[in-house]
Amino acid sequence: MTTQEIRRLRERQPFEPFRIISAHGEQYDVRHPENIAITGNGRLIAVAMPDYVATLDLLLVTEFKQPIPGKRNGTRRKAS
Repeated sequence: MTTQEIRRLRERQPFEPFRIISAHGEQYDVRHPENIAITGNGRLIAVAMPDYVATLDLLLVTEFKQPIPGKRNGTRRKAS
């Protein structure tokens, strides 16, 4: 993944949340453009999570998913 891809996702208007997936299988949801930062050299990214800030090596980011899969608006459908 490249810093250009991250900047494109972050600066998209209107912003659409996306998920970052690392080579270790960890997932980080970016729900607002201010929740992600790129270092000056572009090697590291920081993602603000609810309880901590995750620092990721861009070489270990395997993919971005958009839109974020999962439940919508905090509700679930009943099984039929």
